[in-house]
Amino acid sequence: MSGIVAGALVAHPPILVPEVGGSESSRVSASAAALRLLDQKLAEQTATHIIMVSPHSLSTTDRIPVRRGTEARGDLRRFRAPQVGVDVRVDQEAAAALLRAANDAGFPLGWDDDPVLDHGVVVPLHFLERTRKDKLFILLGISGWRLQRFVEFGAWLHGHLSARSTVFIASGDLSHRLTPDAPAGFRQEGRAFDELVVGALRDRDWQRIETLDQHFIEDAGECGLRPLAILLGAARAAGLESTVLSYEGPFGVGYPVVGFTSSDPPAAVLDLQSLGRTAIEHYLKHRELVEPPESVPPELLRPCAVFVTLRKHGELRGCVGSLYPTEPSAAHEFIRYAVASALSDPRFDPVRLDEVAELSLTLQLLDPPEQVSAVADLDPAQYGLIVRSGDRQGLLLPGIAQIATAEEQLEAACAKAGIGAFAPVQMFRFRTRTIG
Repeated sequence: MSGIVAGALVAHPPILVPEVGGSESSRVSASAAALRLLDQKLAEQTATHIIMVSPHSLSTTDRIPVRRGTEARGDLRRFRAPQVGVDVRVDQEAAAALLRAANDAGFPLGWDDDPVLDHGVVVPLHFLERTRKDKLFILLGISGWRLQRFVEFGAWLHGHLSARSTVFIASGDLSHRLTPDAPAGFRQEGRAFDELVVGALRDRDWQRIETLDQHFIEDAGECGLRPLAILLGAARAAGLESTVLSYEGPFGVGYPVVGFTSSDPPAAVLDLQSLGRTAIEHYLKHRELVEPPESVPPELLRPCAVFVTLRKHGELRGCVGSLYPTEPSAAHEFIRYAVASALSDPRFDPVRLDEVAELSLTLQLLDPPEQVSAVADLDPAQYGLIVRSGDRQGLLLPGIAQIATAEEQLEAACAKAGIGAFAPVQMFRFRTRTIG
């Protein structure tokens, strides 16, 4: 297969890099874990080249800039981490051929002579170490074209690259206006924009992105839509499918990590009940965690926070989980918290070996939490709730039978955390997907 063989939409916040973010980097651990998984997937592709588009490279009104030269380097010295750097080899011949052919086809391109890589390139490539190994690069900026023109350029680009096997990396964050303390201020359109884009990528219904209203885009305050639009055009022409590996926005900016690969093979079937009971029994006997089976469903391959609920004859027997991913995959996370639910829920005595066969397990996969400012944004049937006040924190999963209103959910979460009725409180809502 030649042309665009795989691709990715990758967030580029410098705070992802521990040398920049320090302890704050832990708040974007889902993105970092997803980038490591993405690196594994992209490195498996047989490719000689990488085309990378960054919205922080040179931008012009009417022409997409193409990096000229044979080498380029960048680091994170602007973010107090000069020791974090990336060097790439640029395929000058391929870049010149692309510029000539694109201009002939009606897609204006021009040269960019800046040899310094911006953070929109450096941060993703810092994590995609295996993917970039031994690859030649073509580096592009963006222009002021209308959105559909970028899509058309992507489709043309796949055809132009028919003699080369290429990975396409679109660097970009989503809205910068998700919360009141966001870098670009708060707009309701920010959250709506991110939900639409991430939902369309999950559903593989890219037309919803390509037909977005320009005023809505501007109100959302994003930086990744134009690189993504090129990728969508190329991916459709190449027959690729999108898989959302992670999305989170703890600092008021939406951070996506999305892989684009050829159609997945038939999904693996996993006996969740058997795996969970085996994990608990093995730990009780040997005090060690089992490894997941080799074949697991795609939704359990990605890092994900989880909660595991145990029931015995229909009655609750334990429920423990994580707010953020702590393991390489959701399958690993399930095993860890199946054991923790059996042994570490303080409301119950530890599960005995003779009880294991009578247990049933439910796995809930947690989407990254998003901060909300009003009780009206809560819905106990649809969203779980995390409350924080000082060093106190409480969590309630969605769908609790005894909780019917948002006010009841907030009161119960605060009571669980030991937060007083008049204490200042931060609220974070999250969705879950239930398996088993």
